[in-house]
Amino acid sequence: MNPLRSLRESLQEIAQKVEVLPAIGGAIEDLERPDFEEREDHAVNEEERVFDAVFETQPTPLYRPLQPVGREQDHRYRYFLDGSFRSYFLGTILEQERESPVHFAQVGACLLRREDDGSVRREALEVRSLLLAGRKRLSEELWELLEERTRRAGLHLVDLTEQDIVSRILSDFDLRNKAGGKVRYEMRRLEAELLLQGIRRAPPDAWIIADGSLLFQPILNGLLRESGIPRVIGVSKNFRKDPQFVFGRGPRAERRSIYQLLAGLEANCRTVAFSAQGGKVVFWYVRLREQRHLDYPLMGVVKVELANPPQEPVDSELLDQLSAALLAERSVTPHGQDRRWHAHLYPIFLAERAVKECLFSREVVQQYMRWR
Repeated sequence: MNPLRSLRESLQEIAQKVEVLPAIGGAIEDLERPDFEEREDHAVNEEERVFDAVFETQPTPLYRPLQPVGREQDHRYRYFLDGSFRSYFLGTILEQERESPVHFAQVGACLLRREDDGSVRREALEVRSLLLAGRKRLSEELWELLEERTRRAGLHLVDLTEQDIVSRILSDFDLRNKAGGKVRYEMRRLEAELLLQGIRRAPPDAWIIADGSLLFQPILNGLLRESGIPRVIGVSKNFRKDPQFVFGRGPRAERRSIYQLLAGLEANCRTVAFSAQGGKVVFWYVRLREQRHLDYPLMGVVKVELANPPQEPVDSELLDQLSAALLAERSVTPHGQDRRWHAHLYPIFLAERAVKECLFSREVVQQYMRWR
Protein backbone atom coordinates (compact mmCIF):
# COMPACT_ATOMS: atom_id res chain seq x y z
CA MET A 1 0.00 0.00 0.00
CA ASN A 2 1.26 3.42 -0.95
CA PRO A 3 0.82 5.52 2.23
CA LEU A 4 0.84 8.75 0.22
CA ARG A 5 -2.11 7.66 -1.92
CA SER A 6 -4.08 6.60 1.16
CA LEU A 7 -3.14 9.79 2.99
CA ARG A 8 -4.25 11.94 0.06
CA GLU A 9 -7.65 10.24 0.03
CA SER A 10 -7.97 10.79 3.79
CA LEU A 11 -7.05 14.47 3.51
CA GLN A 12 -9.59 14.98 0.77
CA GLU A 13 -12.26 13.43 2.98
CA ILE A 14 -11.31 15.65 5.92
CA ALA A 15 -11.41 18.72 3.69
CA GLN A 16 -15.10 17.99 3.09
CA LYS A 17 -15.82 18.29 6.83
CA VAL A 18 -13.68 21.28 7.90
CA GLU A 19 -12.05 24.30 6.31
CA VAL A 20 -8.45 23.85 5.21
CA LEU A 21 -5.71 26.28 4.24
CA PRO A 22 -3.42 24.07 2.10
CA ALA A 23 0.30 24.65 1.84
CA ILE A 24 1.60 26.14 -1.38
CA GLY A 25 2.16 23.32 -3.85
CA GLY A 26 0.46 20.85 -1.52
CA ALA A 27 3.49 20.37 0.74
CA ILE A 28 6.39 22.53 1.93
CA GLU A 29 9.48 20.71 3.16
CA ASP A 30 10.54 21.62 6.70
CA LEU A 31 14.25 22.36 6.77
CA GLU A 32 16.13 20.83 9.67
CA ARG A 33 17.64 23.31 12.11
CA PRO A 34 21.46 23.02 11.95
CA ASP A 35 21.75 23.51 15.73
CA PHE A 36 19.10 21.01 16.80
CA GLU A 37 21.58 18.31 17.83
CA GLU A 38 23.25 20.86 20.11
CA ARG A 39 19.89 21.97 21.52
CA GLU A 40 18.93 18.35 22.15
CA ASP A 41 22.21 17.75 23.99
CA HIS A 42 21.33 20.67 26.25
CA ALA A 43 17.74 19.50 26.79
CA VAL A 44 18.53 15.91 27.82
CA ASN A 45 20.86 17.04 30.60
CA GLU A 46 19.82 20.61 31.35
CA GLU A 47 20.07 20.16 35.13
CA GLU A 48 23.87 19.84 34.94
CA ARG A 49 26.12 22.61 33.72
CA VAL A 50 29.23 22.43 35.93
CA PHE A 51 31.17 19.16 35.80
CA ASP A 52 33.80 18.59 38.47
CA ALA A 53 33.89 14.79 38.76
CA VAL A 54 36.66 13.22 36.67
CA PHE A 55 35.29 9.70 36.37
CA GLU A 56 38.06 7.36 35.28
CA THR A 57 40.69 5.30 37.07
CA GLN A 58 43.66 7.47 36.00
CA PRO A 59 42.39 11.06 36.27
CA THR A 60 45.62 12.74 35.13
CA PRO A 61 46.80 14.28 32.87
CA LEU A 62 43.99 16.46 31.50
CA TYR A 63 44.76 15.44 27.88
CA ARG A 64 45.76 11.92 26.89
CA PRO A 65 47.64 11.37 23.59
CA LEU A 66 46.55 8.49 21.35
CA GLN A 67 47.50 6.69 18.18
CA PRO A 68 44.74 5.71 15.72
CA VAL A 69 44.09 1.95 15.77
CA GLY A 70 42.49 0.62 12.58
CA ARG A 71 40.34 -2.45 12.14
CA GLU A 72 43.33 -4.49 10.91
CA GLN A 73 44.74 -4.20 14.43
CA ASP A 74 41.55 -4.08 16.47
CA HIS A 75 38.19 -4.42 14.76
CA ARG A 76 36.35 -3.06 17.76
CA TYR A 77 33.55 -1.14 16.03
CA ARG A 78 31.48 -3.45 13.85
CA TYR A 79 28.05 -1.80 14.02
CA PHE A 80 27.03 1.77 13.23
CA LEU A 81 23.65 3.38 13.90
CA ASP A 82 22.17 6.59 12.56
CA GLY A 83 18.80 7.98 11.58
CA SER A 84 17.33 10.61 9.31
CA PHE A 85 13.97 12.13 8.45
CA ARG A 86 12.06 14.34 6.05
CA SER A 87 9.14 16.47 7.16
CA TYR A 88 6.55 18.50 5.24
CA PHE A 89 3.97 21.11 6.19
CA LEU A 90 0.70 20.19 4.46
CA GLY A 91 -1.58 22.98 5.62
CA THR A 92 -3.75 24.25 8.46
CA ILE A 93 -7.05 22.78 9.60
CA LEU A 94 -9.63 25.40 10.67
CA GLU A 95 -12.42 23.96 12.81
CA GLN A 96 -14.66 26.78 14.05
CA GLU A 97 -12.45 28.61 16.60
CA ARG A 98 -9.84 25.83 16.57
CA GLU A 99 -6.87 25.46 14.27
CA SER A 100 -3.90 23.15 13.92
CA PRO A 101 -1.07 22.69 11.42
CA VAL A 102 -0.80 19.29 9.74
CA HIS A 103 2.55 17.75 8.86
CA PHE A 104 3.61 14.58 7.08
CA ALA A 105 6.98 13.05 7.89
CA GLN A 106 9.08 9.95 7.41
CA VAL A 107 11.60 8.89 10.02
CA GLY A 108 14.11 6.13 9.57
CA ALA A 109 17.03 4.43 11.29
CA CYS A 110 19.70 2.09 9.98
CA LEU A 111 22.08 -0.27 11.74
CA LEU A 112 25.07 -1.11 9.52
CA ARG A 113 27.37 -4.06 10.08
CA ARG A 114 30.97 -3.99 8.87
CA GLU A 115 32.67 -7.21 7.87
CA ASP A 116 36.33 -8.02 8.42
CA ASP A 117 37.17 -7.05 4.84
CA GLY A 118 35.75 -3.55 5.41
CA SER A 119 32.54 -4.02 3.41
CA VAL A 120 29.32 -2.90 5.07
CA ARG A 121 25.75 -4.19 4.85
CA ARG A 122 22.43 -3.30 6.37
CA GLU A 123 21.82 -5.28 9.52
CA ALA A 124 18.49 -3.54 10.11
CA LEU A 125 16.65 -0.63 8.51
CA GLU A 126 13.20 0.68 9.35
CA VAL A 127 11.19 3.63 8.04
CA ARG A 128 7.95 4.95 9.53
CA SER A 129 5.48 7.40 8.02
CA LEU A 130 3.87 9.93 10.37
CA LEU A 131 1.01 12.40 10.30
CA LEU A 132 1.33 15.15 12.91
CA ALA A 133 -1.38 17.47 14.26
CA GLY A 134 -2.29 19.13 17.55
CA ARG A 135 -4.86 17.07 19.45
CA LYS A 136 -5.70 19.85 21.92
CA ARG A 137 -6.34 22.19 18.98
CA LEU A 138 -9.00 19.94 17.42
CA SER A 139 -12.30 18.41 18.49
CA GLU A 140 -12.32 14.81 19.73
CA GLU A 141 -14.53 13.86 16.78
CA LEU A 142 -12.01 15.15 14.24
CA TRP A 143 -9.06 13.61 16.12
CA GLU A 144 -10.79 10.22 16.14
CA LEU A 145 -11.35 10.57 12.41
CA LEU A 146 -7.63 11.29 11.92
CA GLU A 147 -6.76 8.23 14.02
CA GLU A 148 -9.01 5.97 11.99
CA ARG A 149 -7.78 7.30 8.62
CA THR A 150 -4.06 7.17 9.49
CA ARG A 151 -4.44 3.65 10.83
CA ARG A 152 -6.07 2.62 7.56
CA ALA A 153 -3.24 4.28 5.60
CA GLY A 154 -0.54 2.55 7.66
CA LEU A 155 0.70 5.81 9.24
CA HIS A 156 1.41 6.74 12.85
CA LEU A 157 -0.57 9.71 14.18
CA VAL A 158 1.55 11.99 16.40
CA ASP A 159 0.16 14.64 18.75
CA LEU A 160 2.08 17.90 18.39
CA THR A 161 0.79 19.15 21.75
CA GLU A 162 2.17 16.17 23.71
CA GLN A 163 5.32 17.05 25.66
CA ASP A 164 8.60 15.19 25.17
CA ILE A 165 12.23 15.79 26.06
CA VAL A 166 13.19 17.04 22.59
CA SER A 167 10.32 19.24 21.43
CA ARG A 168 9.62 20.79 24.84
CA ILE A 169 12.43 23.28 24.19
CA LEU A 170 10.18 24.80 21.52
CA SER A 171 7.08 26.90 22.14
CA ASP A 172 3.69 25.17 22.41
CA PHE A 173 2.09 28.18 20.76
CA ASP A 174 3.84 27.70 17.43
CA LEU A 175 3.03 24.08 16.64
CA ARG A 176 4.36 24.38 13.11
CA ASN A 177 7.79 25.24 14.49
CA LYS A 178 7.46 22.50 17.11
CA ALA A 179 6.86 19.84 14.48
CA GLY A 180 10.58 19.56 13.75
CA GLY A 181 11.27 18.62 17.37
CA LYS A 182 8.46 16.05 17.42
CA VAL A 183 9.71 14.44 14.22
CA ARG A 184 13.23 14.30 15.59
CA TYR A 185 11.94 12.75 18.82
CA GLU A 186 10.16 10.01 16.85
CA MET A 187 13.36 9.37 14.88
CA ARG A 188 15.36 9.05 18.10
CA ARG A 189 12.79 6.61 19.51
CA LEU A 190 13.20 4.46 16.41
CA GLU A 191 17.00 4.65 16.79
CA ALA A 192 16.62 3.46 20.40
CA GLU A 193 14.67 0.40 19.27
CA LEU A 194 17.26 -0.59 16.66
CA LEU A 195 20.13 0.07 19.06
CA LEU A 196 18.77 -2.25 21.75
CA GLN A 197 18.10 -4.89 19.08
CA GLY A 198 21.69 -4.46 17.86
CA ILE A 199 23.13 -5.06 21.33
CA ARG A 200 21.38 -8.42 21.48
CA ARG A 201 22.56 -9.36 17.96
CA ALA A 202 26.19 -8.27 18.27
CA PRO A 203 28.94 -10.78 19.11
CA PRO A 204 30.56 -10.38 22.56
CA ASP A 205 33.61 -8.53 21.20
CA ALA A 206 31.72 -6.14 18.88
CA TRP A 207 30.98 -2.51 19.74
CA ILE A 208 28.36 -0.16 18.31
CA ILE A 209 28.80 3.52 17.46
CA ALA A 210 25.49 5.37 17.73
CA ASP A 211 25.15 8.86 16.31
CA GLY A 212 23.98 11.33 18.96
CA SER A 213 23.69 11.40 22.73
CA LEU A 214 23.07 8.33 24.89
CA LEU A 215 21.36 10.60 27.43
CA PHE A 216 18.17 10.41 25.36
CA GLN A 217 15.92 8.70 27.90
CA PRO A 218 14.61 5.72 25.85
CA ILE A 219 18.22 4.86 24.94
CA LEU A 220 19.71 5.41 28.40
CA ASN A 221 16.98 3.45 30.22
CA GLY A 222 17.60 0.45 27.97
CA LEU A 223 21.39 0.61 28.36
CA LEU A 224 21.25 0.90 32.15
CA ARG A 225 19.36 -2.40 32.31
CA GLU A 226 22.40 -4.15 30.82
CA SER A 227 24.78 -6.02 33.11
CA GLY A 228 28.19 -4.33 33.12
CA ILE A 229 29.11 -1.61 30.63
CA PRO A 230 27.12 -1.92 27.37
CA ARG A 231 29.26 -2.15 24.23
CA VAL A 232 27.92 1.13 22.82
CA ILE A 233 29.33 4.63 22.52
CA GLY A 234 27.35 7.69 21.50
CA VAL A 235 29.18 10.20 19.31
CA SER A 236 27.89 13.77 18.86
CA LYS A 237 29.20 16.07 16.14
CA ASN A 238 27.35 19.08 17.62
CA PHE A 239 27.12 19.48 21.37
CA ARG A 240 26.21 22.07 23.99
CA LYS A 241 28.56 25.02 24.38
CA ASP A 242 27.71 26.12 27.94
CA PRO A 243 29.36 23.50 30.24
CA GLN A 244 31.99 24.56 32.74
CA PHE A 245 34.68 22.15 33.97
CA VAL A 246 36.32 22.36 37.40
CA PHE A 247 39.65 20.69 38.15
CA GLY A 248 41.04 20.36 41.65
CA ARG A 249 39.60 21.27 45.04
CA GLY A 250 39.59 24.26 47.33
CA PRO A 251 41.15 27.64 46.51
CA ARG A 252 43.42 26.08 43.86
CA ALA A 253 40.53 24.69 41.85
CA GLU A 254 40.65 25.70 38.21
CA ARG A 255 37.52 26.39 36.16
CA ARG A 256 37.49 26.21 32.36
CA SER A 257 34.80 26.81 29.79
CA ILE A 258 34.36 24.25 27.04
CA TYR A 259 36.16 26.61 24.65
CA GLN A 260 39.18 26.78 26.97
CA LEU A 261 39.13 23.03 27.48
CA LEU A 262 39.03 22.16 23.78
CA ALA A 263 41.41 24.91 22.65
CA GLY A 264 44.20 22.96 24.40
CA LEU A 265 43.12 19.62 22.96
CA GLU A 266 45.50 18.58 20.19
CA ALA A 267 44.80 16.21 17.29
CA ASN A 268 44.82 12.50 18.20
CA CYS A 269 44.17 13.29 21.85
CA ARG A 270 41.25 12.96 24.21
CA THR A 271 40.26 14.77 27.38
CA VAL A 272 39.75 13.01 30.69
CA ALA A 273 36.28 11.59 31.20
CA PHE A 274 33.63 13.36 33.24
CA SER A 275 30.56 12.11 35.06
CA ALA A 276 26.97 12.95 34.06
CA GLN A 277 23.80 12.09 35.96
CA GLY A 278 25.63 10.77 38.99
CA GLY A 279 27.98 8.54 37.02
CA LYS A 280 25.29 6.80 34.93
CA VAL A 281 27.09 8.19 31.87
CA VAL A 282 30.71 9.20 31.38
CA PHE A 283 31.70 11.53 28.56
CA TRP A 284 34.85 12.96 27.06
CA TYR A 285 36.01 14.79 23.94
CA VAL A 286 38.25 13.53 21.11
CA ARG A 287 39.92 15.74 18.51
CA LEU A 288 39.79 14.07 15.11
CA ARG A 289 41.60 16.78 13.11
CA GLU A 290 44.27 19.40 13.56
CA GLN A 291 43.03 22.89 14.37
CA ARG A 292 45.20 24.57 11.73
CA HIS A 293 42.91 23.19 9.01
CA LEU A 294 39.71 24.43 10.67
CA ASP A 295 37.96 27.68 11.50
CA TYR A 296 37.63 27.54 15.29
CA PRO A 297 38.58 25.27 18.25
CA LEU A 298 35.35 23.28 18.46
CA MET A 299 35.53 22.07 14.87
CA GLY A 300 37.06 18.65 14.38
CA VAL A 301 36.03 17.55 17.90
CA VAL A 302 33.41 14.96 18.84
CA LYS A 303 31.78 14.33 22.18
CA VAL A 304 31.82 10.66 23.20
CA GLU A 305 29.47 9.10 25.75
CA LEU A 306 29.52 5.71 27.45
CA ALA A 307 26.69 4.32 29.59
CA ASN A 308 27.97 3.20 32.99
CA PRO A 309 25.45 1.05 34.94
CA PRO A 310 27.95 0.27 37.79
CA GLN A 311 28.31 4.07 38.35
CA GLU A 312 31.97 3.64 39.26
CA PRO A 313 35.06 5.26 37.65
CA VAL A 314 35.71 3.66 34.26
CA ASP A 315 39.00 1.99 33.36
CA SER A 316 41.21 4.59 31.64
CA GLU A 317 42.75 1.97 29.36
CA LEU A 318 39.30 1.07 28.02
CA LEU A 319 38.62 4.76 27.29
CA ASP A 320 41.98 5.02 25.51
CA GLN A 321 41.20 1.95 23.40
CA LEU A 322 37.74 3.22 22.47
CA SER A 323 39.13 6.63 21.52
CA ALA A 324 42.08 5.24 19.53
CA ALA A 325 39.77 3.01 17.48
CA LEU A 326 37.41 5.98 16.99
CA LEU A 327 40.21 8.07 15.49
CA ALA A 328 40.66 5.50 12.72
CA GLU A 329 37.02 5.92 11.64
CA ARG A 330 37.67 9.45 10.37
CA SER A 331 39.88 8.23 7.53
CA VAL A 332 37.36 8.67 4.70
CA THR A 333 35.48 11.96 4.82
CA PRO A 334 32.49 13.13 2.75
CA HIS A 335 34.07 16.55 2.22
CA GLY A 336 31.75 18.91 0.39
CA GLN A 337 28.68 16.71 0.89
CA ASP A 338 27.93 17.74 4.48
CA ARG A 339 28.71 20.87 6.48
CA ARG A 340 29.70 18.64 9.41
CA TRP A 341 32.48 16.93 7.44
CA HIS A 342 35.14 17.87 9.99
CA ALA A 343 33.50 15.69 12.69
CA HIS A 344 32.06 12.92 10.49
CA LEU A 345 32.73 9.24 11.01
CA TYR A 346 32.45 7.63 7.60
CA PRO A 347 30.39 4.53 8.55
CA ILE A 348 27.89 6.80 10.32
CA PHE A 349 27.66 8.86 7.13
CA LEU A 350 26.88 5.65 5.21
CA ALA A 351 24.14 4.66 7.68
CA GLU A 352 22.50 8.08 7.34
CA ARG A 353 22.67 7.90 3.55
CA ALA A 354 21.10 4.43 3.57
CA VAL A 355 18.09 5.86 5.40
CA LYS A 356 17.76 8.88 3.12
CA GLU A 357 17.71 6.63 0.06
CA CYS A 358 14.55 4.96 1.43
CA LEU A 359 12.60 8.17 2.07
CA PHE A 360 10.17 9.70 -0.42
CA SER A 361 11.66 12.60 -2.34
CA ARG A 362 10.21 16.08 -2.06
CA GLU A 363 8.92 15.88 -5.63
CA VAL A 364 7.01 12.67 -4.92
CA VAL A 365 5.41 14.07 -1.75
CA GLN A 366 4.38 17.28 -3.46
CA GLN A 367 2.89 15.35 -6.35
CA TYR A 368 0.63 13.27 -4.08
CA MET A 369 -0.33 15.76 -1.38
CA ARG A 370 -3.54 17.45 -2.48
CA TRP A 371 -6.40 18.33 -0.14
CA ARG A 372 -8.79 18.73 -3.05
